[in-house]
Amino acid sequence: MELTYSYLPCEFCVGKNHCAQCGETIQKALIAMNGVWRAEVDGLAKKLSIDCEDLDDIADNAEALGVFF
Repeated sequence: MELTYSYLPCEFCVGKNHCAQCGETIQKALIAMNGVWRAEVDGLAKKLSIDCEDLDDIADNAEALGVFF
């Protein structure tokens, strides 16, 4: 499933431009969640491609990471 997100919590870049490093950090955190088999983040396009068991549960957990859809 492909989702468009509105915000990533950029820790390293002052401009909040959602660079590849931010996307990789979120990608690793999502993959570490139970029920997520694959996650790919494209920070420039603001797209998240994810294969998971329960999207609603994952969305709640993603918000806890600072990712908002």
